[in-house]
Amino acid sequence: MSAKRIYETDEVKAFAKAMSPISQRKYALAKQKLALDGYLRYPLAEKVIGFENLFAIRILADGNERMFYFYAIEDIVAIVHAYRKKTKKIPAAELEKAVDIKRKLTGGAQ
Repeated sequence: MSAKRIYETDEVKAFAKAMSPISQRKYALAKQKLALDGYLRYPLAEKVIGFENLFAIRILADGNERMFYFYAIEDIVAIVHAYRKKTKKIPAAELEKAVDIKRKLTGGAQ
């Protein structure tokens, strides 16, 4: 894959700003790697099972934050939703919110 441009929703920007300094640094490094390499591998990210083109950046520091992203048109990666993970499974409400934002941005595609 080639270099990508990163788009973040305002919600993701606000969430990232409220994270701890160490989590902010880890997120910045993950975004930088995603922009330069065009992809992230586990443990930095994971594919969301059951959803085409939906992934989660994993920030494991003093919290357990996740940022959902997908590959949009051409060279753009869209980071669309973030939350603090408190359980082993992705909460349905958090996943639904990410999928809804993705649908709005892609004109209805899952």
